[in-house]
Amino acid sequence: MLSMWGPFLSGAVQANAAAQQVFGAIAGEWQAFVNHRFQEDLSLIQRVSHSATADQVVTAYSEFWQKAAEDYRKEFATVTKLLTKAAREASAASQTATGDCSAHALLAHQAA
Repeated sequence: MLSMWGPFLSGAVQANAAAQQVFGAIAGEWQAFVNHRFQEDLSLIQRVSHSATADQVVTAYSEFWQKAAEDYRKEFATVTKLLTKAAREASAASQTATGDCSAHALLAHQAA
């Protein structure tokens, strides 16, 4: 009975390694994005503090929010692609583990 867990545990380890790799990529992507947005925030403060007229302030804020919306849209699309990849890989790993367990159980049953 214990030997039946071998393929399952092997599949779980493979799925875990794949998940760690994808979630590491997501974390790296998000960290780079947050750093970029922080730099944009600092740039806005500089632009506003150097603005001489109300029109310049309004323009600075308008451009800032337009760029922020575009940046967030792109980032959410990128993270969605990475999460889709993670789900696909986890599904493939679990199917492989299930198939290995089924085959192993069948062989054990035939041997008995």
